[in-house]
Amino acid sequence: MERLIEGTPGEEAAVWVQDRGGGPLRLRGHVVIEDLGGVLTSISSRTGANGPLNPVTQYMLSRAANHLADRLIDDAGPTKDGRDSVPRILSSALGHQPFVESVLEMSQHQMLRRWPLATDWYTDVINYVMRPSRFDPKFEGLVADIGQKTAAPLGEFVRSFTREAYTFSDNTKTVRVAEALQALWPDYAPVRNAMGQYRQHVLERYIPVYRAALQAYGLVARPGMDIQTIGWAFNALHVREALEFLAGQTTTHTTPDGIEWSMTAWTVVLIIAGAVTDEEGNTFHPMELSERLPIRPFPTIEPLLAL
Repeated sequence: MERLIEGTPGEEAAVWVQDRGGGPLRLRGHVVIEDLGGVLTSISSRTGANGPLNPVTQYMLSRAANHLADRLIDDAGPTKDGRDSVPRILSSALGHQPFVESVLEMSQHQMLRRWPLATDWYTDVINYVMRPSRFDPKFEGLVADIGQKTAAPLGEFVRSFTREAYTFSDNTKTVRVAEALQALWPDYAPVRNAMGQYRQHVLERYIPVYRAALQAYGLVARPGMDIQTIGWAFNALHVREALEFLAGQTTTHTTPDGIEWSMTAWTVVLIIAGAVTDEEGNTFHPMELSERLPIRPFPTIEPLLAL
């Protein structure tokens, strides 16, 4: 058995760690290493055995995210204290010393070497739960074969795109806690900052894809229409549908031709129909727009994978 000091992003690593009180190293499980160097802004070590690429570091954060989901989603609710309730709830669920000793059954030194201050620990757990990179595997897979998707009518492309782009690589429990943090405490600084990073990430990733799709289908934005605003609307639709789906609501729509759409996909078509014309200035009924075929190949967007 050999403990790994720093893992390689994308590769699975074993997590070996001593139990609290000493004894031999014990295998706690495995983690797929992520590049969290830009995510963990408050960790005390940037490299090495206590840094972001260490399997134990990532195991602690992953367990914390799941533990917070269990505690926060079940127990949290609005209180009269306002934002002062945030540290108290986080402390109760993820207390700096109790979490590492009681939940992880590790020595508190494992925590203190990485996050000497409890507030730094809470900040990085929130950064981890809400990290924009949790959407990257879906984006990269989508971009890799997007040219094939855009050989189809626009409606089919939208259905496929929204199905693949607007899903999560995390489990639904972690998705729920990310949404809960935003809903409960949008003005709590770590949450507010993470939301800003997420919005910037979405715009940088998806706006070029939206522009390329409009070009392939021979569509142009109407005067006064801004592609970034349209993109924000697409993302907002997805967030709403995700919440309703998690609540067990019906999130599909069937058009008169018998085709079943997700609510996000169909509403995206409605927005596009109201926001664009063809290159000659002609407008479209949503059903007509959904049947439109591309008039040119999809522009190359491989450079987006390097962003």
